[in-house]
Amino acid sequence: MILSATPFYGESGGQVGDTGAIASPQGRVVIEDTRHPIAGITAHHGRVQEGCIAVGDTVQATVDVERRLDIARNHTATHLLHQALKQVLGNHAQQAGSLVTPQRLRFDFTHLSATTRQELDQVQALVNAHIRDNLPLQAQIMGYQEALQEGTTALFGEKYGDVVRRVRIGEYSAELCGGTHLGATGQIGSLIILSEASIGSGLRRIEALTGRGAEEHINKQLRLLEGVVAALDARPTDVLQKAEALLDTLRAREDEIQELRRKLAQQDAEQLLSQAQEINGARVLTAVVEAASMDDLRGMTDLFRDRLGSAAVVLGAVIDEKPALVAAATPDLIARGINAIELVRAAAKVVGGGGGGRPHLAQAGGRDASKLEEALDKVPGLVKAALQGA
Repeated sequence: MILSATPFYGESGGQVGDTGAIASPQGRVVIEDTRHPIAGITAHHGRVQEGCIAVGDTVQATVDVERRLDIARNHTATHLLHQALKQVLGNHAQQAGSLVTPQRLRFDFTHLSATTRQELDQVQALVNAHIRDNLPLQAQIMGYQEALQEGTTALFGEKYGDVVRRVRIGEYSAELCGGTHLGATGQIGSLIILSEASIGSGLRRIEALTGRGAEEHINKQLRLLEGVVAALDARPTDVLQKAEALLDTLRAREDEIQELRRKLAQQDAEQLLSQAQEINGARVLTAVVEAASMDDLRGMTDLFRDRLGSAAVVLGAVIDEKPALVAAATPDLIARGINAIELVRAAAKVVGGGGGGRPHLAQAGGRDASKLEEALDKVPGLVKAALQGA
């Protein structure tokens, strides 16, 4: 819908568009977004809630005031944040983009390094100090050159006409801006910086909350802290110490578990080594083992090959519910005709797969894990045939 005049703000300069309603005696439309499809035209996007509205009707346009105030809190706070960043980091910290919504604000700025926690705390403290000062806001229409001469901040990359709108916050900040703002900074309530991160070379991004969003965030954090306090059975002031002690205990237990696993693995390895067959002067080991990854399976195969001396080793495991195979051979057996690639490919055919690698180490995958034992049973015969033909 396009009106001859409208109180709705259309999305522009990083600020989202207004929502609300447009109504007449004949119908009502809920406005879900407001945009500028072309310069000078404000388009209201919505859905018909009741009746109908036609061209030429006289209507009443009503903006969602609470939502607009939430947006204005974040937009006014964006101006305070911009000025605070320049104070703390230097004048090079210029705005490079922004997003202002009812829920939060996002502010991109130029800076070569990550801001420290101390710098972010200082920026947040400066913004909140000027919120508590309840500085008045004044919007003024003036000439572009006049605004610049008076020290008004103009955003790099923005296109301005000869006549501009300057938003001044007390004596603290003055920027060219066409967005909606508050009457005084005290209406913001407070600002909480949620995060700061890199978004490109020399570009950083801050996300923050104000007003009702900041209050809700604080309440969630307090409830979270209460839950942690209850779970740790500690006083709020002792939570960090209690958590660190618990982590130390868990790390110690994890070390003990790893040591036990290592000892069990050694025992399992010794038992498997004892199962190696002697074939024409070579030791041949095949086994289904427990392995979390192909890296683990390759490591175990290398270990057994090295421990057995003159040997061919083929191990199988079920990894991510699929059969996996790794074959290895010592150099002397390779010289006698044993090839790890041939061993692993022959076994892989049984489980419905294939593989490859090098004569000393090869691997394969398949589809049917139920045939893993059957696949490994083929290996001794292949080794025997190869050694007899050498």
